[in-house]
Amino acid sequence: MAKTVFMIDGWFMRRRIYDLKTFFYCGPEIRKYCLKHLRPEDSLYRIYYYDTEPLDKKGHNPVTGDMVDFSRTPTAQAQAELLKSIKRTPNFALRLGKTVWRNNEWFIRQEKLKDLLEKKITVDDLEPNDVSPLVEQKVVDMKIGLDIAHIALRGLVDVMIVISGDVDLVPALKLARREGLQVGLDPLHNPIPPELSEHVDFISTKI
Repeated sequence: MAKTVFMIDGWFMRRRIYDLKTFFYCGPEIRKYCLKHLRPEDSLYRIYYYDTEPLDKKGHNPVTGDMVDFSRTPTAQAQAELLKSIKRTPNFALRLGKTVWRNNEWFIRQEKLKDLLEKKITVDDLEPNDVSPLVEQKVVDMKIGLDIAHIALRGLVDVMIVISGDVDLVPALKLARREGLQVGLDPLHNPIPPELSEHVDFISTKI
């Protein structure tokens, strides 16, 4: 019987599940997915979920010049509902970092940027939804690393399954293994950097 904990990079998992279109992304469905990793004799300790609040800023869309309240966008509303559902779901521990709009900059969607560079379109052909604020999450990696270290050093679990693709977690994962935990990686079918895969005991995706 193995007591198992899950460490989930929310930005990573949400993007992969949206791409794979495997289940509706909410707290109960994320929990169901995690439970697929457990054998009948195993037990769930907790699901640590790391994410950020929706962007709570206003700015002018560079294509139209219109003022945008990002806290009222469909993306922000969906993120708020997701966090609410996680708070209501058993066995979750929600860890929130900070959402930062880097220098109030915007970026152009990749396919549109490619068309611009290949001169298939001009700037005048851009639509309002072709640009987005350049948003970053802060403190999340640090929170994940600290929680991994805390769990490992106190011997709270037997198995740790990490749903992420971030190589910055390698030092924390190495510590967890040195302390005797069996560490698994679920990349959700995303390519895995070699420096990450070499510091886990097994790789498994249940989709």
